[in-house]
Amino acid sequence: MLLAGLLLLDQVAFADDAVDPRFVAFIKSDAHRAAVLKVAAAQAQGLPAPCAAARYRPAGDVDLYRPPQFDGGGRIIHGLWREQVLAEGCGTMELLNIFSLATASGEPELLGGLPGTTRADLVIQKQALPLAAKGLPPEAAQCRDVHVVDTVLAPDAPADRHMPWHETWTVLACDKAYPVPLNFTPSSDGATIALDTPPPHS
Repeated sequence: MLLAGLLLLDQVAFADDAVDPRFVAFIKSDAHRAAVLKVAAAQAQGLPAPCAAARYRPAGDVDLYRPPQFDGGGRIIHGLWREQVLAEGCGTMELLNIFSLATASGEPELLGGLPGTTRADLVIQKQALPLAAKGLPPEAAQCRDVHVVDTVLAPDAPADRHMPWHETWTVLACDKAYPVPLNFTPSSDGATIALDTPPPHS
């Protein structure tokens, strides 16, 4: 479920009127925003060539993977959603993805995902990582320092998340960037992932 709600400065606009107002209030709260930005900064600093002077601000959509559910006390005890943070500095811009996983305690666990516009949740990302490494050319196959530094969802990806989609992941190996095309087919336990071999150059 994709909420057309841009996090711009101090506003969160949701097009879906069915969203629980308690969830909107939680997303907008100073404490939650501070927590999201803190995780985003840690995520960015863990990427190759981090920018110490980077500035962080909310940006993009609030993406619900599991709709939030509340207990009788108004605490979120079930749900998984993603928020995006834009990191700007050192002449670059990076889109960071922060996932919030609701817990029985009512305090969500915040986790950093891969950067970029990937549609994959954390489980699917983990499943795809070994395959992305296999997609490297022979000259990079022996590199030990390998990182996914960007992901790009195909412009023609269907809005329906139950339909197959395509992404290109940028994998940095031995300080050289390689594009690795991947196909994702949703399944009952996540997704079936396959390398999408580009056609040979003519």
